[in-house]
Amino acid sequence: MVTSFAKVLETALYERMAEYISYNSIITDQQFGFRKGYSTDEAIFKLVYEVLNGLNDKSKVGSIFLDLEKAFHSGNHFILIKKLSYYGINGKAKQLIESYLSNRYQRVTLKNSRTNSNVVSEWESVKHGVPQGSVLGPLLFLLYINDLPKAVPSGTIPIQFADDTCLLIASSNTCELQKEFTTPLLQLNKWFQQNFLTLNVSKTYFFYTTTKIRIILIYQLR
Repeated sequence: MVTSFAKVLETALYERMAEYISYNSIITDQQFGFRKGYSTDEAIFKLVYEVLNGLNDKSKVGSIFLDLEKAFHSGNHFILIKKLSYYGINGKAKQLIESYLSNRYQRVTLKNSRTNSNVVSEWESVKHGVPQGSVLGPLLFLLYINDLPKAVPSGTIPIQFADDTCLLIASSNTCELQKEFTTPLLQLNKWFQQNFLTLNVSKTYFFYTTTKIRIILIYQLR
């Protein structure tokens, strides 16, 4: 939980960081979440445009929709601070964010309605994730996941909306289309491991579209 006073300070820091990030075009163009001037409509338009572009070239278009498990709770604070430095956020701003993320603790409280008593766990230090319900949280997460598109090879088109990612590949060979996703998936899985993120395979799906039969086939990756 973030207090109202803390949100005032967060807003001031957010405005300065957002201005710097926008001026230097730091956030990847493939990211459509939590950004001014971007929306789910634009993300969908980008997806449809790329699919139709591939179909117009008489190709089959495959797409994989990736789901991450508790992505906003999983990002490592040490890695996040390193990425802030990489993007030029140093000095007082970096120190403020380090202080903002440090010395956070959480515990679980279970209430027994029958006995009207609580069972409380021990306090544990929070070293992963961005604060939920905060002003800075979404922006920090975008910076954390910003280098994801660099993890996939050329020829693969990533489209992101916060932690949701879609990968597109166009190919003339339907049988080989799924195989062509092997390399980008392996590279992304390596990136996920390095960044303490986990792919939810049961909620990750593969689609492919063709003009000939005019249907979309759906496969669940397992």
